This record gives sequence, structure tokens and C-alpha cells, in this order.
Amino acid sequence: MKNYYVMEYLYRDANNFKAFGQLLLTGKASDSDTSEIKTSLDSGEYFVAEQVDVPPLYSQLWMYSNGSTSADHAYHEFIEIRPATDDEIVSLDVWGDMSTLISKFRYIRQDWDCRLSAHCSDI
Repeated sequence: MKNYYVMEYLYRDANNFKAFGQLLLTGKASDSDTSEIKTSLDSGEYFVAEQVDVPPLYSQLWMYSNGSTSADHAYHEFIEIRPATDDEIVSLDVWGDMSTLISKFRYIRQDWDCRLSAHCSDI
């Protein structure tokens, strides 16, 4: 039987409006995997979704504002990795495997490039 995990993350714009996301992952996850991801994050929390091929969540907020606003920025927040529920296994599409996700974050090593997001304000 396959092991399934969920990575929870969120996007919080500058006005503190939030959009939540989940990735369904196959494979095994350990506390050291979560620690490795956290080590790679900017300030232990933030990442550029586009840089690690994670679906960005900005557009979930656009239905309230009719599109992008000046409150949008490039960074998403990592919440946790946890075992998937039976409902999540049925309702979510598999994003990929845990080792692929860990490799993507490991490769970055805190070198996040907001220019990969349409909402980069550091240019």
C-alpha cells in the first residue's frame, strides 16, 4: 500500500487575506524531511511557489478583488507535512512524490528568487 502525505501551505497577501493549499504526495515523510524543508525556507517560513513547481495560490483571492492587487507579493508560507486522510487521498490529485519535493527545496537552499513570480516587488 502506498503512503500518502499532504503538504499544507498558504498565501497571505499584504492585507492579510489568506488562501490555503494542499499537495498530495506519495512516499514516506519523516521529521527530518520537514526540518530540511524548513531549513531551506526564507526566515524559516517563506518560499516562492513557482521556483519549486508548487501551484501558486494568488488567484484564489482574485475573485474578491477582480484580479491582482498591489497587496500581492511573491511569497507563500509553508505550514506542515502530515499524513493524508482517506478523503484527501480520494479528492486530491497526486502532485508527485515526497523525495521530489524535498529535492526541489534542498536545491534552493534559501536562495529564493521572487523574480520567478509575477508579483515580485524586488525588481
